[in-house]
Amino acid sequence: MHAKTILVVEDHAPTREAYVAFLVECGYRVIEAAHGGEAILHVHRYRPDLVLMDINMPVLDGLETAESLRAHVPAAALRILGLTGCDSQVKWERMHAVCDDVLQKPCAPELITSRIQSLIGTGA
Repeated sequence: MHAKTILVVEDHAPTREAYVAFLVECGYRVIEAAHGGEAILHVHRYRPDLVLMDINMPVLDGLETAESLRAHVPAAALRILGLTGCDSQVKWERMHAVCDDVLQKPCAPELITSRIQSLIGTGA
């Protein structure tokens, strides 16, 4: 059985590196992207099981990226877990429409892995 693959999309490098280190420790195969445009390329190239995506990013934000992915990748083939510091009700509704789950930042790594496990299972 192969390790589940997660694409971490986060423009803030120290945060991205922390997510990657924690997820690798949990047994996941991890790919990184610094913005939504890069994420779309990686999804088509690597076919991850889940995208862990910051919503507020430059170039192409997480919401636009998730909407694009949903238009081109079957929902059953890709799970999206959004992370946001935003508290706008309208944006939250849009996020829940395109993401499988959304968490408010900051959140504990254990909460993130718990949600990932509920969406795609464990790393190995």
